[in-house]
Amino acid sequence: MHRRTLWTLYAGNLLTAIGLWFFLPLLPIFISRRGGSSALVGAVFAAGLLANAAIRYPAGWAADRWGTRPVILGAMGAYALLYLAYLLPLPLPAFIAVRFLHGAASGAYWPAANGLIAQVTPPNQRGRAFGFMQSTMMAGMLVGPAIGGFIALFNLSAVFVVSACICGLATIALAFLPNVRAEPMLEVPLGALHMIRKLIPLILLGAGTSYMIGSFDTIWPLYMTYRGASTLAVGISFVAFAVPATLLSAQAGALGDRFGARRLVVAALLGTAFFASLYPFIASVPWLVGLGLIEGALTISGGPSLNAEVSRAAEPGQQARTQGVFQTVQVLIQIVGALAGGALFALSPTYAFLAIAAVCLLGASVALRPRRARTQTATEVR
Repeated sequence: MHRRTLWTLYAGNLLTAIGLWFFLPLLPIFISRRGGSSALVGAVFAAGLLANAAIRYPAGWAADRWGTRPVILGAMGAYALLYLAYLLPLPLPAFIAVRFLHGAASGAYWPAANGLIAQVTPPNQRGRAFGFMQSTMMAGMLVGPAIGGFIALFNLSAVFVVSACICGLATIALAFLPNVRAEPMLEVPLGALHMIRKLIPLILLGAGTSYMIGSFDTIWPLYMTYRGASTLAVGISFVAFAVPATLLSAQAGALGDRFGARRLVVAALLGTAFFASLYPFIASVPWLVGLGLIEGALTISGGPSLNAEVSRAAEPGQQARTQGVFQTVQVLIQIVGALAGGALFALSPTYAFLAIAAVCLLGASVALRPRRARTQTATEVR
């Protein structure tokens, strides 16, 4: 039963990821063809990120209270339908509101989905389970942009309809999930601020990767073109990054289960810091693409283990809301990374990349605290 539940969730998530990557790279082009400015595009994306962060704790609370299935289905059903809202004859500023609602639907899905994984998986196998979840998300990045871009050559609006249909199929698949309710709580539920204080070591460990994602999303296409890359080369670089993450995420999570989640997260942070320090001094576009292929195997490898650690830190009956708190903070860090990365890139690409390395090294330093403090935190996590 647990295995069937997980594979149903993975299948639904793969379809969702394909629908997302069909549409997301083409949204700026769609808005600009409607007459929107680059400032409006920025506001649309910012609205989606803010809503995505703000909804996570309430969605986690609802999943713990009423079960994961209704939250997952409600979020995914709304997510599918809202693709069609972009095609309505709306004034341009209304796209900000549409993306806000769309981002909220996406954000509501993740605490419930991660909470479900934690509730049906033994603690010593959660890294591998979260790794498979990450693999399905990265697989969507491989498939979606190429097919979506091909469809857009003939009809850009059709991309939104196809995305809605794919996510509608994901909703149907996810309807077969059991409604897993949280285990009984041993005491009064912890508040969000108390959860944040308890999760601070894990939040700091995750800050480097989250900052990197937000910053890279902003600066990597700019840096590739700065080095003379074509738009095709930029797309290939993203594919090169996603291939190892798709193939190796589950194995990376399993390694974290076996050898220690924090060790793997720290190794991933050190790898990210190394590559971020190296990129400013690489002018060759083929080398940048090739290094991204190697980095993809290292940078994303700590994500499943970190999610597993968060699940092991959760109090009984509070899995989804604990995931929601952690995810909220990480999305906010991504927003900071996007803003800071863009501002630093305007000064110098070197500053933007070195800032990523610095944040990763600061996060890794959490594991280098005195042994007594680490032991106390590990006891709390268990």
